[in-house]
Amino acid sequence: MTNETLTARRDRTWVFAISMVAILAIVNWLHEILARFQTYRGLYKDHAFYVSESIDKLGGVALCAVAVWTLRSRSWKGVACELGLNLSPFPGLAFGFLASLPMLVGFAWTRGVTPHMQSLSVIFLTVFSPIVEEVEFRGFGTRALQRGTRWPFWLIVWPQVLLFGIGHIEKGQHFAEKAGLFLLTGSGAVVLGWLVHRWQNLWFPIGLHIFLNLWWELFSVSKTAIGGWFPFALQTGSMLAAIAITLCVSRRRGSAETGCQISAPAARGK
Repeated sequence: MTNETLTARRDRTWVFAISMVAILAIVNWLHEILARFQTYRGLYKDHAFYVSESIDKLGGVALCAVAVWTLRSRSWKGVACELGLNLSPFPGLAFGFLASLPMLVGFAWTRGVTPHMQSLSVIFLTVFSPIVEEVEFRGFGTRALQRGTRWPFWLIVWPQVLLFGIGHIEKGQHFAEKAGLFLLTGSGAVVLGWLVHRWQNLWFPIGLHIFLNLWWELFSVSKTAIGGWFPFALQTGSMLAAIAITLCVSRRRGSAETGCQISAPAARGK
C-alpha cells in the first residue's frame, strides 16, 4: 500500500469521524432547534410533554439511521447491524434487570411506590426515551463511530460522553447541580458505551438504562438524576454490578459475535 493510499484513507476516516460527531451534536440539540418554531412550542400548551419530545427523539433516531445508511451501509438491515440492534433483545433485557437489582432492592426497602402514575408518561421515560438515547449516543455515537474509524474505544467514547452530559444539565437549578448532573450522566455514558463495546450488542446498555429509569420512576426518587447520597450509592452499585457481570461472562464466552461483516474504515458495505 502506497503512502498516498494511506494518507487518503486517513483523510476519509477523519472526514467520517467529524461528520459523525457533527450529526450527533445536531441530534443532541434537536429539541432546542425545533423549539425555535412556534408550532413545536405550541405542542407543549395543548398536549402532554411526551408528545412534542417524541417528535424530536424520533427525528434524532431518523437522522442517525440516515447517516449510517449514507456513510456505512446500503441496506437498512446493515443499519441495524451497525447500530448493534441486529441481535435478540432478551439477553440484554435480562442483563439490565439483574444488574439493576441493587436499585430495586434498595428503593423497595426504603420507599413506597409512586401513587397515581400516568402510564404513557412512565412508558416514555422508562422505555421509549432510554431506547432512543442508547440508539443515538451508544449505537451511533459509540459503536458506529468506532466501526467506521477503527479507532480505540477509549478515544472514540468521549464525544458522546460530553454531549450526553451536556444534554442532561438543563434540569439543574444552579452551577453546582449542573456540574453534578454532568459528571453523573457523563460517567454513566462511559459505562454504557463500554457495555456496547464489550458485548457488541446495543440491547445490553438499553436493558440497563430501561431498568435504571424504571426503578427511579416507580419509586419517585427525584426529578433529576441527583437524588441524594443513598440513590447515588444504589446507582453506583448497579453500574458496578453491570461491569462485574460483563467482565465475568465475557471472560467465559470470549469475544461476542455480532453477526455483522466488518467493512473498511469509513466505507459503505453491501
